[in-house]
Amino acid sequence: MTAPRARLILWLGMLTLVCVSVYIARYTLIPFAVGGLIAYAMTPLIVRMIRLIPIRNPKHDAWRRGLAVMLIFLAFAAALTIGVLTLIPLAAEQIAHFIDNLPSIITSAQEQTVGLMQEYQRRTPPEIQERLARVGEQGAATIGQFVARFVQGTLSTLTSTVGFILGLAIMPFFMFYAMRDRQFVGPNLVNAAPAEVRDDVRMMLSLTDLLLGRYIRAQLFLGLVVGSAVGVLLGLLGVQLSLGLGVWAGVTELIPIVGPWLGAIPGLILVAATEPSLLPWVALVYFIVQQVENSLLVPRIQGDALDLHPAMVILLLVTGGAVFGFFGLVAIVPAAAIVREEFWYLDRRLRGMTPEEAYAASRVVRVTAEAEKKSAGAPAPAQPVEVTR
Repeated sequence: MTAPRARLILWLGMLTLVCVSVYIARYTLIPFAVGGLIAYAMTPLIVRMIRLIPIRNPKHDAWRRGLAVMLIFLAFAAALTIGVLTLIPLAAEQIAHFIDNLPSIITSAQEQTVGLMQEYQRRTPPEIQERLARVGEQGAATIGQFVARFVQGTLSTLTSTVGFILGLAIMPFFMFYAMRDRQFVGPNLVNAAPAEVRDDVRMMLSLTDLLLGRYIRAQLFLGLVVGSAVGVLLGLLGVQLSLGLGVWAGVTELIPIVGPWLGAIPGLILVAATEPSLLPWVALVYFIVQQVENSLLVPRIQGDALDLHPAMVILLLVTGGAVFGFFGLVAIVPAAAIVREEFWYLDRRLRGMTPEEAYAASRVVRVTAEAEKKSAGAPAPAQPVEVTR
């Protein structure tokens, strides 16, 4: 066996060991994954701030990046403090009002349910009722099992290990170093790879960076916009717990396709039980927000970088939710898109293309280049990671 081939096997074995270790410690690593994604999304802002900080000696670049990150941390802390001081009293007032009205809400919901059941029994023939009851029991049992597994997996993810709590405590420090030194990760990985695959590692890292960066920033921005819009509009309508419903709508926006519907269900149920007269208006709010999102925000902000068929997305969501809980719902779609891009890149390489040709032929590169041409003054498309020879 030649030395280059033995070194390649060594690297593949180490990569396999790392992947297995990450999978085993996946629950403990969730805070670091969240912090890393936030740091990843903040990279463009850090780059812009660094350009505003003058420096004479290039050796002090780490200090400049550290200063930029500290300024972002301070701005975030100030915004978080203002938000807490502003929103906590409102949230406490809404929760107290909801608890005070909870007995009447339960009574109203029971009366509406009884009325609907009586109307159903009066209008539906007995034989159809019996068939529907059997189907409903089977469906309820299946859904109940899925929800139980989903909730159990998510709760165990959040609370099963002390490492998770420790990770939450040290996540800000991890984010600081991740945001300050992110530019060294790619070149260091490329330089450490065997020479035979160094160019391919560089191109594959660049593909992942391009696809993941577009997706993360788009999803976070969409979640913020949708959550704020739903919370404000429901508050103007006088809906109880409007703040919490807005937060829920923003979080579920991170789930592709089905996220907006999951975000609307609690609000519709709550309004139907408390103030049925507002139900059409609340439904209209969710409908308008989703239409604005799908028609204006998604094409302009997110684009079609993932390019996954809706049926495939739904299948991925079911699989990710069943295996990894809520975090699987959030991560499975971009992970599948990354695997697809890397697969086709390797396929083009095996067909005889050079690394540069295979990279340029990738769909995400072409889509990004076309989007940059349509945007006046936009930055140039992402280039492969540079390597220090």
